[in-house]
Amino acid sequence: MDDELKTVVARVHAGDEAAFDELYHLTVRQLFKTMYTYLMTREDVEDVVQEAYLKLYQVRRRLDDTRSVPVYLRTIAINCARRKLRRQHPLKPPTEEDDPFDTEILEGSVRQALEKISPDDRLVLGLFYGDQASIQEICRMTGEKEGTIKSRLSRARERLREVLDHGTR
Repeated sequence: MDDELKTVVARVHAGDEAAFDELYHLTVRQLFKTMYTYLMTREDVEDVVQEAYLKLYQVRRRLDDTRSVPVYLRTIAINCARRKLRRQHPLKPPTEEDDPFDTEILEGSVRQALEKISPDDRLVLGLFYGDQASIQEICRMTGEKEGTIKSRLSRARERLREVLDHGTR
């Protein structure tokens, strides 16, 4: 966690209400990108990100700068996203939107390839490559064992490569 974020977290912990807004602005873009890789629709991501920040706000006085707040925030968001996916049975297909932020995150064939792999595999790819989280951090965020995360990451890379190379389903 960088110094600016540590300072803001300390202010949030001390009860500075304006500091939570700063925390939001320091962390929201990366959280949105991570959740978009997982959920693939802007509407779902907005719901999950909002819910995650609401839950973080509720525990803001218990935050401390010795823990990684971004990791904690992503853990909350991942749990919210998982609940959302379970409630959406069957999964609705991602919608095409003319949104510059969406296309900035995932363009063309990469987006189409990601749509063909499982949400859990997309999540691990997004955390590992997008957030540059370590295997151990991903384990903490997802509650999965290291071997599971390594297998999922390997499988996701292979499936993504297969889809990109051959366009197979």
